[in-house]
Amino acid sequence: MGIEYYQFEACNMMEVKTCSNDLHAYKSHLHQELSIGFVQRGATNLDVNGRDYYIRAGEAVIIYPFVSHMCRPVDIKDWAYTMIYIDNEFCKGLFNPEQQLDSIGIKQLRKEELIKIKNLVETLKSDSDPFDREVELASVIIDLVENVNIHIKLDHNKKMNDIKAYIELNFLVQLQLFKLEQLFGINKFALIREFRRMYNTTPNAFQLQLKVNYGKKLLKSCSDIVEVALESGFYDQAHFTKEFKKSYGITPMQYYKSICK
Repeated sequence: MGIEYYQFEACNMMEVKTCSNDLHAYKSHLHQELSIGFVQRGATNLDVNGRDYYIRAGEAVIIYPFVSHMCRPVDIKDWAYTMIYIDNEFCKGLFNPEQQLDSIGIKQLRKEELIKIKNLVETLKSDSDPFDREVELASVIIDLVENVNIHIKLDHNKKMNDIKAYIELNFLVQLQLFKLEQLFGINKFALIREFRRMYNTTPNAFQLQLKVNYGKKLLKSCSDIVEVALESGFYDQAHFTKEFKKSYGITPMQYYKSICK
């Protein structure tokens, strides 16, 4: 029962998270990695841009980087899932150039595919050769991405995409609405309204999530929570810890200990 993270020193382009019968203060959040998850027991409603998608045991979800989403399990007493987070650099060669990555793919797994992804998780957790892990990971990703049979397309708006990209590049500095107005030629009220419509979050909430995610990355090599909080753009450790737990279900120190054990 609870949440566990697995980090692999010999294969650091990936991380595995398992969760069972645990409901934490999840809010809408995002990952900067490609995420592949599957429900082992029970079912959940996956909220993407205000729409719910029903994912049940035996189904997998592929979430592309920077897509805001939130899971709400149907019955917390009957609920278990596994997520695999994969570094974007590792995944670059897996996608066709024309493939739309600001989207989510959901597919019903055949029995043999479900077995394959479960075996992948066990391989990643094992002490097997790093070469074997990397080959199996790539093979499973290719199978899942190439055979997605339901695709959730997100709306496109070039100006909003440009603003979102700007925040992604500058999330560690203090952003100002008047500066965004000047840079992109859009009224601040229209900016907030359209950004919320497209991404189901406000510009400042999106920036906050990027800070939290950056802090999570720093924790893989640093146990000083105060230092990580400050480097991630937070004023103090308490604020960082609060937001981190909302997003990932455990405290920064619990996360650090789980991946360094």
